[in-house]
Amino acid sequence: MPIFHLTTNVKNVPDSFVAKVSKEIARLTNKPEAKVMVVVVPGARMMFGGSDEPVAFVQLNSIGMKEEDHPVISESISNLLKDIGVSQDRYYCQFSAPLPTHVGKLGSTIAELNKPKENVIHF
Repeated sequence: MPIFHLTTNVKNVPDSFVAKVSKEIARLTNKPEAKVMVVVVPGARMMFGGSDEPVAFVQLNSIGMKEEDHPVISESISNLLKDIGVSQDRYYCQFSAPLPTHVGKLGSTIAELNKPKENVIHF
């Protein structure tokens, strides 16, 4: 369930960038791309360090993400953001590895959905 949420003051973020991010987040988190969600909020009113030059705030949530992977993921995100004109000194990335009980889907939680199904014999 990796969720990549980007808020940026860059107004025009191409669809090709969103697709590239989706593939890269799948690779970085070792999760199928079918489970990756990418949210991009372009054109936000943002300022960083007293400047409104291109800036970004990224949140990456992924069950099971390990702290030791954060530097590699951050480097990759930095490279991705260059594609939309955000330099590596103009963004922050916040990592979160929620518990499966803290993520909802299909009217349940990931923890509940991943529980083994009981074998019930009906006569």
